[in-house]
Amino acid sequence: MRKLKLSLLVIFVSIFVLGGVSQRHALACEFVGYSNYLEIEHKVFVSSSLTEDRAQKLLSILSLGKSRVDNTFGVMASSPIVIITSDEDEASRFGSNAYGRAHITPLGQCLVFGPKGHNVDVIAHEYTHSEVHYRVGWFNHSLNLPIWFNEGVSLLVDFREPYLVSNIKLSQVEVDAIKRKGSKFFSGDNLLENYQAARIAVDAVDKEHLYDNLAKIRNGENFNDVFGL
Repeated sequence: MRKLKLSLLVIFVSIFVLGGVSQRHALACEFVGYSNYLEIEHKVFVSSSLTEDRAQKLLSILSLGKSRVDNTFGVMASSPIVIITSDEDEASRFGSNAYGRAHITPLGQCLVFGPKGHNVDVIAHEYTHSEVHYRVGWFNHSLNLPIWFNEGVSLLVDFREPYLVSNIKLSQVEVDAIKRKGSKFFSGDNLLENYQAARIAVDAVDKEHLYDNLAKIRNGENFNDVFGL
């Protein structure tokens, strides 16, 4: 009974903080433990329709994704909820596309992986979103980090062919234009170019000191002064 009361309290507080309907997918993440998803490792939940063998293989892929982040930027400190779905319908219920989605809220981080996201590239990409949020805090993540930077940094550990620098054919003028899109980064007919521009824009980022620089932003320093991009 006590656990139920605590859960109800958290629900009401979460609705108030997150805006209820507009953040329903983030709330679904927070309460995935009360669903039919199986917790196969601490804070890692998989669809009950996935076989045990598949679930164990996914744990190995998650580990490889985290290791790629560790090896690129330093050891991760964030500990997001991870939800692995079996099909696109399941993914959409958690607000994700077929690949993956990071829900970043005042409550923490939740990573949802769709059926096309069961690979190291997508997993490392979304784990980086989680880590960046953890390092700067929700307020700075929401207001003081450009979207293009957030996506670009996550592409530094995402080696899918369209995002390799050698495969991107954009001029600096085009890259700069996309950097100015702000919140419209995810809109338009050619989202791929937006992501490619973001990857080019962060090519000079000092990966070894990324966490230190994010800490500076958390402590109040200006993004442009810290990164100079």
